[in-house]
Amino acid sequence: MSTTATTLTAAAAPLRARRSLLAWCLRYALVLPPAAVVVIFVAWPLWVTLYHSFFQLDARGHAVAFAGSKNYQALFASPLFHQVLWNTAVYSVLAVVLCVSIAFGLSLLLYGRVAASSRALLVALFSPTVMPMIAAANIWLYFLIPQFGMVDQLLRWAGLGHENWLGHPGTALLVMVMLFVWKYAPYFALFLLAGLQAIPPDVWEALRTEDPYGWASFRRVILPILRPMLAFVTTMAVLYAVETVDPVFAMTQGGPNNGTNLVMFYLYNLGFNYYSWGPAAALSVLLMIGLSTLSGLSLIVLERRAFHWQ
Repeated sequence: MSTTATTLTAAAAPLRARRSLLAWCLRYALVLPPAAVVVIFVAWPLWVTLYHSFFQLDARGHAVAFAGSKNYQALFASPLFHQVLWNTAVYSVLAVVLCVSIAFGLSLLLYGRVAASSRALLVALFSPTVMPMIAAANIWLYFLIPQFGMVDQLLRWAGLGHENWLGHPGTALLVMVMLFVWKYAPYFALFLLAGLQAIPPDVWEALRTEDPYGWASFRRVILPILRPMLAFVTTMAVLYAVETVDPVFAMTQGGPNNGTNLVMFYLYNLGFNYYSWGPAAALSVLLMIGLSTLSGLSLIVLERRAFHWQ
C-alpha cells in the first residue's frame, strides 16, 4: 500500500509543477501589460520631465548642460509667471466656489423631484456636460461676438447698449468662469445627488419630524454626511480649473493684456512657442507636486470624514 501511495505521489509531482508554472505565467501575463502601460505612459514621462527640469535644453529638447535650479529661478523671476499664477488663482477660486455651490443646489433640486418630471429641463441641464470643452468655448464665442452676437443683441433690445465681453481682462476672465460653471456644475451635481440618495429615507423623515423648517438639521446632520462627497467634488473642480486650456485657445489666446493667460496655456507657450523646454519642464514638476499634494489631502479628508451607516 505504501509503495502504491509513493508511486502516485511521485507521478503527481510533475503535474503539480506544471500547474504551478502555468499559474506563475498567468499571474505575470495579467500584470505585465498594465505595468508596461504605467511605465511607458506615466513613470517614464515623469522621469524625463523631472530630468529635463534640471538641464538647459536646445530647441529640439536635447539636454545641453546641467542647469541645476536655474530653470526654477527663471520661472519665479518672470513677472509674467506671477501674473499667470494670479490669474489662475482668481479663476480657480471663482470657478470652484460657484461651480460647487450651483452643483449642490442642482442636486437638491433634482433630489426633491422638482425637475425630475421635466425631460426638457434635464436635457438642458446636462447637455453641456457631454459637450467637448472646445465646442462649448466656440459656442460661447459665437454668442459673445461684439455687436452681432446673441448677448449683445439682447442687451441692445433691453436698452443696455453693448459690451465687448472678451475685450477687457476682467470681463474676459469672468466669461471663462461662467463657461466653466455652465459645463461642469451639472456633472458635479450628479455626484452630490448620489450622496443625497445614499441617505436612508428614515433619516430624512426623522429630520422633517424634529425640524420642520429643515435648515438646522440639514446643517448639523446632512452636511456632515455629505462632507466626503463635497471634498471629492471640490478637489475634482480644482483639478479641472487648473487644467483649463481649451477656452483660452478658442476665445482669447491669453489676452487681452495676458488677463486670461492661465497656467496650462502659459505652459504650452513655454514649450511649443518659445521652445523654453527647461522652464516648461520645471513648471510641469511644480504643477505635479501641487496637484498631487491637493489630491493627497483630499484622500485624507475622505478617509477621516467618511460616514458609515451601521
